[in-house]
Amino acid sequence: MSEYITMIENMDVSDLRQISETTFYDTFEGEYSDDDFNQFFKESYNEKVLLNELNNPNSFHYFYKVNDQIAGYLKLNVGNAQTEPKGVDYLEIQRIYFYKTYQGGGRGQKFIQLALDKAKELNKNKVWLGVWEHNQQALSFYKKHGFEVTGQHEFITGEVVDIDLIMEREV
Repeated sequence: MSEYITMIENMDVSDLRQISETTFYDTFEGEYSDDDFNQFFKESYNEKVLLNELNNPNSFHYFYKVNDQIAGYLKLNVGNAQTEPKGVDYLEIQRIYFYKTYQGGGRGQKFIQLALDKAKELNKNKVWLGVWEHNQQALSFYKKHGFEVTGQHEFITGEVVDIDLIMEREV
């Protein structure tokens, strides 16, 4: 089985939109109404928004592929692309998702390592991310990889305001 990570390019925007919507829905199915999902997808995952993100020099996007099939994706931010004003010493993991059939097997760990390597390359001291306070699987995963809760912020899906825990770790 061939597994590798590749940069996402503008020509991949429809694939990025598809995996973004599918994995977000699969992760949070039952937590939001269809209207809330649809509003969130329209605001966050339409191709114009995604192209703007892909063209932001302070954001980095990657696909994880298994046998040339997209299995997951990762979005990293630095500088003013971060969703919170963390400053120049930080790199944010904004999105890390896999299709359900590809979860496990150390793939998420490879994305975490990529984020840490990118942080080192860019001379960042810390990596941070936001995790929904009720997503125990994700919280356990990040704690296992050295992240600690340092705060919280709001995350809006449609009309629903949730609390994300902010987690950080040294590079």
